[in-house]
Amino acid sequence: MTEPLFDVQRFLQSLAQDKELARELLAAFMEDSPERSSSLGAALDAGDAEEVSKLAHSLKGMCGVVRTDLLVNLAYNMEKISKSGDLTEAREQYGLFIETLEAARCEMDQFMNEI
Repeated sequence: MTEPLFDVQRFLQSLAQDKELARELLAAFMEDSPERSSSLGAALDAGDAEEVSKLAHSLKGMCGVVRTDLLVNLAYNMEKISKSGDLTEAREQYGLFIETLEAARCEMDQFMNEI
């Protein structure tokens, strides 16, 4: 069995088991993450390394709040790589990020339906 992408226990622990707050934070993440991810893709397409770095940094923080460590790491990699100007590698990381984001969002949906 593979490890979940969304660490429910750590997430709830960080919120003192406050399920109402958990629902609010997840709803905000579910609403904002597609838009911010799309903006990151557009910045990559435009070749704007500075914007890629800023958006990746923002996504890193968002993903940290909801305890999705793999997404945090991928966003960090994109941030670091884009600062070096290597957008080819950043695009590869972006593809992995989007795939992982979709899978994590499915886990979050399932959790939200259970609370």
